[in-house]
Amino acid sequence: FLRSSKYSIQRTKEKLDNYYSMITLLPEIFDDLDPFAPDIQALLNVGTMVPLPNTFGKCGPRIILCGYGYDPVLVPYTTIVKASLMIYDILMAEDLNTVAFGVYMVIDLKRFSLKYALQLTPTIVTQHLYCIETGYPLRLKGMQIENCPSALDVTVKIVKACLKGKVSNRLHVYREDSNLQKEITLEMLPIEYGGTNGSIKELGAIWKKKMESYREWFRENAKYKTNENLRPGPPKTSDSELGIDGSF
Repeated sequence: FLRSSKYSIQRTKEKLDNYYSMITLLPEIFDDLDPFAPDIQALLNVGTMVPLPNTFGKCGPRIILCGYGYDPVLVPYTTIVKASLMIYDILMAEDLNTVAFGVYMVIDLKRFSLKYALQLTPTIVTQHLYCIETGYPLRLKGMQIENCPSALDVTVKIVKACLKGKVSNRLHVYREDSNLQKEITLEMLPIEYGGTNGSIKELGAIWKKKMESYREWFRENAKYKTNENLRPGPPKTSDSELGIDGSF
């Protein structure tokens, strides 16, 4: 928290408050972060949500790839949210580069089931982005969506409306993956995409074991929350923290 705040004590306090307030406000996400739960195991067995070993350039953000390929019945979108945040927690604990330089997300929807479109409500999308941008101290440096179907155009507008300032301008959406290298050079991509930045299959197995090894940590961390009854001034609520401004 301190390093991601550039050693500002006041900013560190704010980020700590945001993090533990997030856990309080979103019990449907944080009360059951169990890597051995059937839905999370189903996601981990597919193994397409992984941080890549080499960063986005020298002293650049960590690239997190999400390649989907999940069954929306076995792995609902809320499970995808949970798994992505569990990865964030592990990176915070283990990866100083991510803490210092942030995260760049690559979301490949080539294997995305359109059945997820019914699950992508404004509420869950807003909750996910709130966690990534406000709840966690890691800086989101950019987001690239590949093979985006037209059925998700409204969802993309919600995402863009929720993203803050510079990050909103760093959201790149493409209909097909022929544009993948416009933002990311080939060597930054995994071998399955023609690059040299690790193997998705191997990284998926590594991160499955890593996430499982954090089971007790996730259980313990879920116990630490804010007591909004003791907060000076108005308490934080889902409405005050997760409201969506504007229309889309």
